[in-house]
Amino acid sequence: MSLALGETLLREVPASLIAGVQAGELKVYGSIIRSLSTGQIVGHLQETSALSNIAALSFGGVPGAGTLVDIGGHAVSYVQNEQIKAALSVVQGLQVANLAFGAVGIGVSVAGFAIVARKIAGLEAKLDAYGEQVGRIAKGVDLLLAQRIADDLVHLRTLAAQMDEAWSLRNPEHQWQQVAREAQLLGARFQQRLERLGEESGLEPIAGEPLLDAYALASATRVSARLALGDDAAARNAANEAAHLLADFGQALALDRIVLRRMETSKVEPGSERWAKMLATEIQAVRPVIERVRGREASAAATGITLAELQSHGVVGREWLEAARTEVEAPLLLWMPEASLAIAPDCVRK
Repeated sequence: MSLALGETLLREVPASLIAGVQAGELKVYGSIIRSLSTGQIVGHLQETSALSNIAALSFGGVPGAGTLVDIGGHAVSYVQNEQIKAALSVVQGLQVANLAFGAVGIGVSVAGFAIVARKIAGLEAKLDAYGEQVGRIAKGVDLLLAQRIADDLVHLRTLAAQMDEAWSLRNPEHQWQQVAREAQLLGARFQQRLERLGEESGLEPIAGEPLLDAYALASATRVSARLALGDDAAARNAANEAAHLLADFGQALALDRIVLRRMETSKVEPGSERWAKMLATEIQAVRPVIERVRGREASAAATGITLAELQSHGVVGREWLEAARTEVEAPLLLWMPEASLAIAPDCVRK
């Protein structure tokens, strides 16, 4: 591990930073912790294999309480598992649970094939919910046919498996090159679909949200492959490209705009008690989607900033990936480029 990374990468997020987030003095934007008073970046977060393992456990979405079930179907009592409890405490303390267990994650993706497959299954379920709306348009647009989208999601699963497998190969570079190229192609196809859906005035913008997830996953795979190859500048450019595109498409997804459009199509008298109740119901239904969209945008933008910061301090991208992949206890690593070892001497990753 390089000196630039080894002396400033913490295996635990200091309690003072968690307290700062909870007090509203600090805020987490994707992989970045920023001071709200000064605007300065305090540190950079990175998800680890440990967080991916927790994400593999399911209990009604984000892990909470009770009995969890792993991917193999084996019961895991998280109450008895101190490691999981401690990891969840950090994630919840930083108020990033939804982001950590969402489609994109925090920082550069280190999720293995099984985790990516579960994320893809989640967005497939969301696509099914809007299948009728998209299907009406797809009749004349081959790119939007359900089977074409399903085929591309299978391809994305395969790329995740190949990305994972390459770490165990003697000469992984050729496979990572292939993953990077094909992930870029998949991202372009999902981008085309988003552009086509955006042209339909009769389609609710929220229907394209699952395709934003798909694009983000493809882009995250591309960024990881480029870092693994040592193409740090290309990885940063890919991350910035994804951030700009997600922000552009996200402009159409605004809470007030979507809710008012839904209300306009209803036959309820505006201003009536029934109308007010319906308005509250629609806001409650749409708000989680908008929060996911904004969180995804923040995560993508933050990743590009973190990669630029790493490069400016001479940190090699592949070392960053390897540090995150080999960490099996801490859910998040914290990089503080200007930090002194006196800040949290017991947390430094040796």
